[in-house]
Amino acid sequence: SIRDAFSTQLLHSALITKSTETLRQINMTMATLAKAATVPALSGSSFSKNELRCKAPRASVVPRKSACIEANYSPRAAKPGQPSNDGMKNTSANQRLVFSRRPPMELHSLMTPVVEDIRYTQTDFIAETQLPTHGGHYRVRAYRHWVNGSPTEPLAIIHGDVEGLEDVPVRVHDACFTSEVLGSMKCDCADQLNLALKYIQENGPGVVVYLQQEGRGIGLANKIAAYMMQEQGHDTVDANRILGLPDDCREYSAVASMIKDLKMKSIKLITNNPRKINCLNELGVNVSGRISSLVPSNEVNDGYLKAKAKRMGHMMDHL
Repeated sequence: SIRDAFSTQLLHSALITKSTETLRQINMTMATLAKAATVPALSGSSFSKNELRCKAPRASVVPRKSACIEANYSPRAAKPGQPSNDGMKNTSANQRLVFSRRPPMELHSLMTPVVEDIRYTQTDFIAETQLPTHGGHYRVRAYRHWVNGSPTEPLAIIHGDVEGLEDVPVRVHDACFTSEVLGSMKCDCADQLNLALKYIQENGPGVVVYLQQEGRGIGLANKIAAYMMQEQGHDTVDANRILGLPDDCREYSAVASMIKDLKMKSIKLITNNPRKINCLNELGVNVSGRISSLVPSNEVNDGYLKAKAKRMGHMMDHL
């Protein structure tokens, strides 16, 4: 560049003459060039100074409105000076950032509301694709499921042709970001998902229905708060209750619609959870049998699995 060439020429002159005046001239010239390089050239530009500034978007929090059944919970009103739990619309970003620093009992007012009456549901088929994976080849059918106007996007992961069949092995699986993406050892969700996918490969045709109902329906942020309670010695049930959250608020109307869409006459449900069987029966799904989904515990989730068996009635006699 011109600046570099100029600087090199002056430096060469200084080394030859060893002149103090030349060295002073180098320093002054370099400082001038450096200052000029930091000033944006706005002349001739169509942008004003204000338009060149990066404006951060205003933060907004949208309350989650998933429907829950068999739950007795009403969100607590916020104390004066604290954010309410109605989406925290008037809460500044700084207030939200101190969430983890608040005393545990104040978390009640920050929990995302998860319970409302189911007034309307609708499930729409969107598209189907063939999906080769490291674990085998599947058909994936995508749906959009509406509960009281709030959408989720459940999937049917299918191996083989299940249409018109009886006793189809079906796993109804709820998303678990912490184990399936991050590899968390706190639960057995990822292990159960992989076990079900392998089962329908080897014993199919079969289906894994994948639902967006994180943390037994309470949502990801609420689940992380419940994990914080578990770190203080509470089991998975008490952790939810301390925060005013239901034990289990998942709803399965999408599953009934998807099974009807796939024209399956009856299913054998891959589950350890009796509540899941009862909910599907109440929705008119013909559950002809149950297939156990037993995975070994580890040093981290042993207490969690035992709490599900003892306090929530999960059928896990291997523990």
